[in-house]
Formats: sequence, structure tokens, C-alpha cells
Amino acid sequence: MARKLWKQTIEAHGIRVRLYEHRRSSCIWRDVRVNGSRSRKSLGHGDQERAIAEATALCRELAKARLTGATPETLTLGQLHAVYLRECGDMLTHARQRLVDKAFRLLFEHLGTEFQVVDLGPHQVTTYTAARREGRLAARGGRHGGGAVRAGTIAKELGVLHRALNWAALFKRNGKALISHNPIRGVPLPSEPNPARPVASRDRYQRLLEQAPAVDPRGAFAAMLEVAWTTGRRLGSIVALRASDLMLTPELVRRGLADAGKEEWLGEAWPAAVRWAAEADKEGVEWIVPIPASLTTSLAEYVRARGLVGNALLFPARRDPTRPVSKETAYYWVRRGEALAELPHQRRGGWHALRRAWATARKHMPLQDVMAAGGWRDAAALQRAYQHADPETVRAVMEVEA
Repeated sequence: MARKLWKQTIEAHGIRVRLYEHRRSSCIWRDVRVNGSRSRKSLGHGDQERAIAEATALCRELAKARLTGATPETLTLGQLHAVYLRECGDMLTHARQRLVDKAFRLLFEHLGTEFQVVDLGPHQVTTYTAARREGRLAARGGRHGGGAVRAGTIAKELGVLHRALNWAALFKRNGKALISHNPIRGVPLPSEPNPARPVASRDRYQRLLEQAPAVDPRGAFAAMLEVAWTTGRRLGSIVALRASDLMLTPELVRRGLADAGKEEWLGEAWPAAVRWAAEADKEGVEWIVPIPASLTTSLAEYVRARGLVGNALLFPARRDPTRPVSKETAYYWVRRGEALAELPHQRRGGWHALRRAWATARKHMPLQDVMAAGGWRDAAALQRAYQHADPETVRAVMEVEA
């Protein structure tokens, strides 16, 4: 007999939150409706007492978020968080919602939920940065749980606050903006003076590929490596690929371009292409990009051998084919492959090192074409973080006679 799933309704401050165990996972979810807007999300854990405490706190913050009597001078961090999620939560991806919750939890711990937004300034940014760098202020769980973090992570967290403040300066209630301006606009975010951005060599890629069958006998790791090396795409976009995203004949390319509202004649020059979904893109952009013949052949064989059609994921999780391979599993595969190939681990390498290798190998090509093929909208980011100097070119530069 199946175990009865736990559920409970919490009502406080005029707000009702329904808690329930998800049938397909061990996590508890919460369901809340405020002013006709409904929001459902996973709490990321299965602790019933903790879920009740979090739901009670949410009721309190949502009640405050109604901003009855609140002015730009009295708006608190807690109110900002609640009203931002209430108005924008349904427009954020699940990953973005988790980042917003994490960033505000840390801010609450550092400054308190009652800290007034108008009092934010350089001092709060500096002290927050120092606390995170030294590990005195630590997130629970996750990649950086319980320890000090680097400048990039801190900048991402403070970036969440910046976006919420910019939104609050434009969002109006009763004809009045929540705040008059972003109080930390112009305050520089921390940056890493010597960021680690390793580039994977062809030898490293080939040695990982040789060990892929031992790491993952199902073949997903090997196929993902080839896709990453050949297309230069991010891991998140790769694991989200579905059979319907593959356009392995000119006819399918033309049809896909037409469905996307793009020029069909591009299909005359593209024998095969891949649709990179907006939902999995870092900036929410859909791309249709040609792929070389070698990858076309490999992907055709991959989907044929597995009978993948329609919306079936190319790289599903082993225990749940409706979900893609997790990033944790993908990174474990790389570490395992490195160990089997007797390769030294590259700090901050992994899958992104393959993307840097792809971009660096094409730095002699027109910038606009590289951006379109690899999925960049910001040329400065491509050149600063992905296209690296290589030994041969640096030497050639030095040997030029004036």
C-alpha cells in the first residue's frame, strides 16, 4: 500500500499557503495565491517542520508586501523581496527563483528583514562582500554551501538585489513608485582580478572521449562531450536538447526556420541544424544554428539507436526520463573521466573549458558569425571571457619586425 503523502495548509496574517509532498520527489512544495496570482514552487527539502516555519514567514512577508501604509522611505528588504516575487515570480525560471531566494536569505541574515531599502549604500555592499569572502556569511547547501566564496558568486548575488531595486524604482502602486531610485546604483560589484578561465585542449577532449564509455556505458556522456566540443554550447543548453530540436535534413532545416519565423533560404546553405531552445538559454534567446557533417552523423546514430522522437530528451536522467541529466551528474562524469585518463583536474574548468576552446579556435573568424554560431549577444563578453590568447599567435605577434 502506497504511503499517504503529507499535506498541510498554513494560514496567517490573512494569507493561506498550502504545503504538500510532491509525488515524484522527496521535496515539499508550496502553493500560494495572492491577489488572484498563483505561485507554486519546490522548497528544495523534505523537512516538514522547516516547511511550516518557512510558510509562516512567507505569510508574514506577503502580508507586509501589500504595502498598506508603506512609503518609499519605509520599504524594507523583506517587503521588497515579497512584492518582487509576487509580481515577477511567475516570469522567472525555477533556477532564477532559487537564486533570488538564496540572495535575499543571505541579505536578511546580514542586514535583517526590517532593514530599510533607503538606507542601502556602499557600506552595506562592502560589509556583505567581506562577510561572504571570509565565510562568516554562508549559504546553506549547494555548491558553495557553508564556506567562503569568490568575487563572481558575490557579484551574482548582489546583482539580484540590483535587479530588484531597479524594478522597484519603476513599479508603481497607487500612482507612486515603490522607491524613488536604486540606492546602490553606481556602487561597483566585486570582481576577480585574476579569474581562472582554463581552455580545454584537443588532447584533453580526446582523452575524455576515450574514457567516456567507462564513465557512462549508456553513451550520453560521450555524445554530450562531442556536442560541447563541436558547438561550443553551455551545459544547460546541451542537457535540455530534445529529439525535436534536431534538424538533420535540409527539409527539416527549412521547416524549422519557417516555424521560427526566420528566412527559409538559410536552409539552402545548412544541410543540418540544431534548435537551441530559449528556455535553456542564459539570456532567453532561441537560436537555430547549423552543425557540421560529423556531428550530424553522430546525432543521427544516437537518436536512431535509442528510438528518440518528438519531445524526448536526448540526455535524460537515469531514474526519471522526463528530466534531463543533472549538472551535478555531468560534472561528476568529467571528474571521473579525468581520473581514468590520468588528467590533472582543471580548477574552474569542466564543461565551460570546452566552450572557451571552441571560441578561441574561431577568434580569427568574423566576430558576428562566431557570436551567432556560439550563442553570444555580447561581443565584449565573448572576447573578454572566452576567446583566449594562444601560444602560437602570441609568438607570431612577438616575431613581427617593425
